[in-house]
Amino acid sequence: MLDGAWIGQLIAAIFYLILSARLARRASQTGERPERLLSNLFFFTAISYALYLVPLIVAIEALWTPFNFAGRVSYIPAPIFAALFTRDVFRRQSRFSTGMIYATSALLVVGVGGSAVVGDWEGFSVGNPFFWFEWVGYTIPFGWAGLEAFSQYRSSLRRQRLGLCERIVCNRLLLWASFGAVQVVVSLVLLRMYADFETNHAFSALLDGLSGALELVSIALIGLVFFPPRFYRKLVTDAGGSGAGDN
Repeated sequence: MLDGAWIGQLIAAIFYLILSARLARRASQTGERPERLLSNLFFFTAISYALYLVPLIVAIEALWTPFNFAGRVSYIPAPIFAALFTRDVFRRQSRFSTGMIYATSALLVVGVGGSAVVGDWEGFSVGNPFFWFEWVGYTIPFGWAGLEAFSQYRSSLRRQRLGLCERIVCNRLLLWASFGAVQVVVSLVLLRMYADFETNHAFSALLDGLSGALELVSIALIGLVFFPPRFYRKLVTDAGGSGAGDN
């Protein structure tokens, strides 16, 4: 991993850790389960990113394999919490949602565990069948989250025209859908990076930089969802004219 990606990943790890703490505090005040689920999602993401970064920052090659494996293991709960959040917020009574949660859990455990059994501790070998279990396991939940949020966004636009949904709320759904889409793109970029690494034993500088840039885009989207600055809230509400509201 080159500077373009690891710097973006470092910023993301710090941001997600701070966001997790703020959401956990909010959840303790409100007692709301979705906020707790998101706090856990971002906490495990931050820990995983940090573990991946340790051997790069200290520049000790011997730490590469154990810390990469630790990063993979610690990331397992993150997509599961993403799926739990999607079910709780968008499809609480759906059997499909429950199946998605079980499937995500099974794919991640089998993928990471199976890779370790066959000696692929770092998880970079696309030729290893277990790689695909893990890749699907951490890609599908965010694609699902994006689709559900976008579907709700389209429905909210109709309610907005009737004055039943505030424009800033509708915008949050679009931002969350965009975050899910960006995470899927990140997974696709990583897939190509790992394929190049397996062939050339080096990461592509272009894809590495793109991965880092996408991390920054994800941060921006999440920041606008949970902590939109005043100017952004005004921009969104003013775009709705006199009929738009704020919260």
